[in-house]
Amino acid sequence: MKMHSLIRLFFLLPLLSLVACEYTGSALRMQLIEYRQVAVEAVAGILEEQSNLRVEEAVEASHQAPLTALTEGTAELALVENSTSFVPGIRAVLPIFESVLHIAASNVYEANNSRRPLEGASFYVANGSAAGIAFVDLVTRRQELKPGDYILTTEFVPGETDFIVYFGPIDPSNTQWMRPDFALFSLDNDLNPQREFYKEGIGYSSPKLKSKEIPAFTYDLPGNDQPLLSVAVDTLLVTHKRVSEAAIYELTRTFLEQKPRFTTIAPHIFSGINESFDPLDLNFPLHRGARAYLERDDPSFIERYAETINMMVYVSFLMISAFLGFARWRDRKKKDRVDVFYTRVMEVRDQDDRPAKDRLTTLDELEREAFDWLIKEKLSANESFRIFTDLLATAREEINSGKE
Repeated sequence: MKMHSLIRLFFLLPLLSLVACEYTGSALRMQLIEYRQVAVEAVAGILEEQSNLRVEEAVEASHQAPLTALTEGTAELALVENSTSFVPGIRAVLPIFESVLHIAASNVYEANNSRRPLEGASFYVANGSAAGIAFVDLVTRRQELKPGDYILTTEFVPGETDFIVYFGPIDPSNTQWMRPDFALFSLDNDLNPQREFYKEGIGYSSPKLKSKEIPAFTYDLPGNDQPLLSVAVDTLLVTHKRVSEAAIYELTRTFLEQKPRFTTIAPHIFSGINESFDPLDLNFPLHRGARAYLERDDPSFIERYAETINMMVYVSFLMISAFLGFARWRDRKKKDRVDVFYTRVMEVRDQDDRPAKDRLTTLDELEREAFDWLIKEKLSANESFRIFTDLLATAREEINSGKE
């Protein structure tokens, strides 16, 4: 019993060490962006009621980039655009909503170069959005601008900022990112000489981005009296791989099963949640907890490959039967061979008319021949061969006793 317990402990130690490396805190801290798109308190209430998970604001991560907060352990949950570059250790939970590019231009901005109208412009990227920064880089590169030819900042500077770049859901009730004396700006604008590219071609340069149109009068803001050509990208709920599988499983389950309640809180965000997305389209691998929930109804490995396994087992039995049959045939053949030596020894023993010396010489030759066959594996060193050696010794004794 004691040895059995030690063996169980030996196998459990690696598992316990893995669990010890996971985050198993009492609450999941979520990094919140400056312009919140949903009331976290309401979401946290549903999660705690339906899964006993507590979600709270990651206070220490308030001034950190989302992926930095996850990597440094100041938060366990964050929202990032699917165009964000992969970072080791970061795992996706679910695509939550579609982030649409909102651009607002200063009413006093004037281009100094008609070929490169954005030269010298100052861009403010709200929330430090990775997708926003990448978009500014893309549009300026297509105008052959270098980093020193424009200004990129994550803080709005009155009197200096020329363009506001904001990625978020289309939500007329949330325009905190907008500033007075700015107007919404369409990519189909004279300041964008390559505007046709953003209608259909952007997906070739940035595969995660796609063309999007903000309908006219969606926002009660200057510039939206006409449809606005824009781009969109999925926003992901992400975590770190150290967060426990059980916690993320429950989080995923609650978001999907309680979607109607979440949609009531923020339809512009949660109405698009579903479990039919393709994980290969994400820039981050799925967390094992999310994958476990999404694949809960999938057939097991044995169920998926049952026919193949049955065929392999059948073929294996055939091969084993063939091998055993061959082994029995070979042993029988060797037995037939040793029987011949039995007969020859008895024939030599019974040849009383021959001189004893000649008969002993013949027995010696038989012995050498038998051992030669044994070395060449034409005979088996089994009980039959032992009987042969005993018979040979008996025959010698009888011949020698007759000679005396």
